[in-house]
Amino acid sequence: MAVQWMASDAWVFAAIEGTGGVDSSSLVQIVAKADAINHAIVTEAEFTQAMGRLVTVGLIGARAEADRYWHTEAGRVLYRDAMKRRGLFGWIDAISPALRRLGEPQESSWSLPAGAFDRAVEEYGRWQRRGKT
Repeated sequence: MAVQWMASDAWVFAAIEGTGGVDSSSLVQIVAKADAINHAIVTEAEFTQAMGRLVTVGLIGARAEADRYWHTEAGRVLYRDAMKRRGLFGWIDAISPALRRLGEPQESSWSLPAGAFDRAVEEYGRWQRRGKT
């Protein structure tokens, strides 16, 4: 069976912002935006699988050791074209078909520094609790 792009690939892609350098997302920001656009916390397995695929195809740049993630030029074009005239939740109907048009994803091993994902989720949880009190 052929490898397919997953909804979680589109979800992670849609949750990343920036163009690189200081204009990039931290893992906490990605977890927060992923929750905002899908009302769920992305798992570490979903995140790392998506990152491996998205980095390999050249849509995302990443420096995990520096906690920085961004859209490449190709990623910005794909996002802009797919999301044209769509709101915050438009990623659901727009990004997955755009990824499928690229062909089958390439599986690639991609990982985070040990404990980084759990720390990001914990920090997001603290931020959430502060905002609700």
